[in-house]
Amino acid sequence: MRVASVHVFSAAVCCALWSLSACAQSPLGPKTGEVTFHTKSADLGVGYTWGGGVLNYGGRSYPFSIKGASAAAVGYSSGQSVGQVYNLQRIEDFAGTFWALSGEATLGRGVSGLLMENDNGVRIRLDYIARSGARLAASPSRFTVRLLKQPALQEGDKKPASPPAAVTDKSQSASAAQ
Repeated sequence: MRVASVHVFSAAVCCALWSLSACAQSPLGPKTGEVTFHTKSADLGVGYTWGGGVLNYGGRSYPFSIKGASAAAVGYSSGQSVGQVYNLQRIEDFAGTFWALSGEATLGRGVSGLLMENDNGVRIRLDYIARSGARLAASPSRFTVRLLKQPALQEGDKKPASPPAAVTDKSQSASAAQ
C-alpha cells in the first residue's frame, strides 16, 4: 500500500511540474532559436561559471562564450545544457548580460534548472542539463555572453578550412617572391 501511494504521489508531482513548465512557455515570448553549451562552475559561497556554446538561430550556428558569477553555492560541477531561446529578434540582441535564478543539486550526477534573461528581453530556458561533480546551489546568477568572431555557419556546413601551412622550403619561397 505504501509503495503504491509513493508512486501515485511521484506521478502527481511529475504531472504538476510538467504542467508548470508547459504554462511557463507562453510568457517567455516566441521561440526563436536553440542553444547548447558546456559550462563548469566552482563555488565556495560566491562562485564562478565559465564555458562556451552554440546558438542556432535563423538557420545559422553562432559560437559564443559564457562566464559569470553566482551567490549561495558550494562545490564544483561541469555539464552540458540544451535549451530554447525566446524573444530573439536580431543576433546582436543575444550578446550581453543575462540574469538568472538557478538551482542545482549534484553529487556524482545531478540536475539543475535555469531560466535566463538579458537586458534586450532575450530569454533562455534550459530544458536538459546534465551535470557531474559535487555542488549545491540555489542562487541568483549573472552571466556575460559574447559572440565569438568566427563566421556563422549554415546548418550542414563544415567548419572553415584552416589557413594553408607556411612555406618552409627556401627555393619555394624565393620563387613565390618573384
